[in-house]
Amino acid sequence: MVRSTNNLLCCFLLLFLPGTLPAQKNWQEGVLQYVQHLAKPDGGYGWTDQPDSHLSPTFAAIGILNDLNQLPTNRGALIEFVITHHPQRGKNKETGPSGTEERFLVYQQLQSLAWLGGDLSDFSQEVMSWKPQDHKTSNFEEHGYPVFIQEMMSPVCRQLIKLTMDDIRDHFTSYIGSRLRPNGSINNTPAADGGNGNILNTYWGVRGSSALDLPAGKTADRIEWVRSCQQSDGGFTHQPKPAIGAVSDIAYTWAAVNALQLLGAKPANLKSCVRYIASLHNNDGGFGSRPGWPSTPMATYYAVNALAALDQFAAMEKIPMPSKPVPKAPNLSGLQVFTVQFEAGGSGSPEEAVMLADSLHINLWGCKNSNAAWRTRAQQIATEKKVPVIFFQSDEAYGKSVTVAGLGTFSHIMDYIAPPSANKTLDLDGSSWLRYDQTFIKPLQKDSGTLLLQVTNNEPLGRIILDESLLHGGFSGISTIHFGQNFAFRLPWLYEYRYHIPFVTLQDAHGTESWWWTDELVNHRTLFLAKEPTYAAMLHALKNNFVVSVRHDSLTSFKTRMMGGAAGVPEYIKARESEWAWWTNDSVVSSRPWAAITVINNRDTFEVARPETGVQVRVRGQRSGVRQLLGLPIVVLEQMSIDGKRVKTQYIEETSAQGLVTDAYYLFGDEN
Repeated sequence: MVRSTNNLLCCFLLLFLPGTLPAQKNWQEGVLQYVQHLAKPDGGYGWTDQPDSHLSPTFAAIGILNDLNQLPTNRGALIEFVITHHPQRGKNKETGPSGTEERFLVYQQLQSLAWLGGDLSDFSQEVMSWKPQDHKTSNFEEHGYPVFIQEMMSPVCRQLIKLTMDDIRDHFTSYIGSRLRPNGSINNTPAADGGNGNILNTYWGVRGSSALDLPAGKTADRIEWVRSCQQSDGGFTHQPKPAIGAVSDIAYTWAAVNALQLLGAKPANLKSCVRYIASLHNNDGGFGSRPGWPSTPMATYYAVNALAALDQFAAMEKIPMPSKPVPKAPNLSGLQVFTVQFEAGGSGSPEEAVMLADSLHINLWGCKNSNAAWRTRAQQIATEKKVPVIFFQSDEAYGKSVTVAGLGTFSHIMDYIAPPSANKTLDLDGSSWLRYDQTFIKPLQKDSGTLLLQVTNNEPLGRIILDESLLHGGFSGISTIHFGQNFAFRLPWLYEYRYHIPFVTLQDAHGTESWWWTDELVNHRTLFLAKEPTYAAMLHALKNNFVVSVRHDSLTSFKTRMMGGAAGVPEYIKARESEWAWWTNDSVVSSRPWAAITVINNRDTFEVARPETGVQVRVRGQRSGVRQLLGLPIVVLEQMSIDGKRVKTQYIEETSAQGLVTDAYYLFGDEN
């Protein structure tokens, strides 16, 4: 028998779904109505598919109201929200930590407070303490190049607070100068590495240089370069004639317009730029990132702020705003809710993996660090025991990287999945994205595989490779919930792709045994809609965005956080919560085993404590800990009986060179 010390509490939070607001004759009136629709009871503003506020939509809403001269008279509550809701350390810190400082989030706090007339002085010490972030591991750039936009936050934020630049001016003169291309553009890598500039990095480079009062230099060339990013539709892309990710987007258009304003210029084709922005206006009063895309808070801010920078509010009034057809909701009738876990354990005990899949109702188990023999054995056990789970490949290329010219050479962006019969390997040596598109991505897709974006802290890089995927295939999922993090809340630019690429959760199993990964398996999961739980049906769900990521654990205070999904999908899944929820009303995971009891013989080649002859019984109990670094026991074995007879067991602990417990179990065999 086993003894438990686990005791959890539960509460629920319903999700709000995106609403469709009536079209307005006046575009500014429509925008104000859209902003009001973003207001949440907690005092800030949030995404339309979330029940609570977040700093980034709040920043966007305040910026819009500022540009429209509609800031509220009573601003105290809003100022308090901005100060206290940094997503990594504020009252709503579901975002989780990161190895780098996401300084752009602090910028959003400071800029919001500046617009509201709040006091910025409490941020002075933090901003003054910022140092260059070279060689930060979590940037996953193999040369150690820092994220250029994050570096620019130092002078930009100092300017907002009115702090001295004297101690950083020499460093940034050298740093920005090293990233300056001969054509006046700026990018993430040193110019000596080659590659053209990027419009987002160029804008922030111009703004950072202005804050530092550095000599303008190459102004005419830079103006010409920015203007050459304008496309035939009037919008701007990330660089002139880009090789990948060649799309117009309001983020690029905003950056171009504001860079030109700082340089004392305007787009070469001003009228077509304004018409492009007008084409992004939607019935709900907001703006999408591209024509036909749903409105988002940040896209709406970019659009309004670009119009303000161009002094084109009056011109917008003259452009007809026809009502756009409401997108037709997909037919979901007859579909069921199934569970897939991407990058769960793919090594160690296949017996325990099958047991966990059965008890936790996991329909598809994506195996990380697995080989074909392990997956074959796990599937054999599932078939023999009639457990309805399919094991397939879901992996990442450790220590491997891909280069995007001008931005750098990155790992952690080429995670992939492949069918149960596959045994794919990713041999990345830092070559270009275009090469791997031909040598790996296209063959992977042909063989019914696809990519999942794990993470990148570099927004310009992320936008380019996600846009290239929308154009020509590549990523079919974006990791949001991951360990104790929520990448979409820490890197809120990911939310601009919320309706176009599915949001998934990523297990990213570390260590050997699935059993010691159970905490993660019961914290979050990816749900998809299909008629049957097959690998092919899961791919179809990804293609149609019939997918949501869900977290329900102590990090959310046992509220249900659901993210992503096409129109109607989150509501459809939420209505069937009783069919898939892995918790009970008191937050206890009702189906989580307290212990794993495994009978092992000498043919069980993947099992720890495999005997040379006969059989042994191994018992693993729950323990505290994280990422397979084991803490104190939660469950202990008090006695074992076989055929009614009490037997003696041996307790075994395995430890690392640092003395950390890596495995622990009780063992009974003939020798006991």
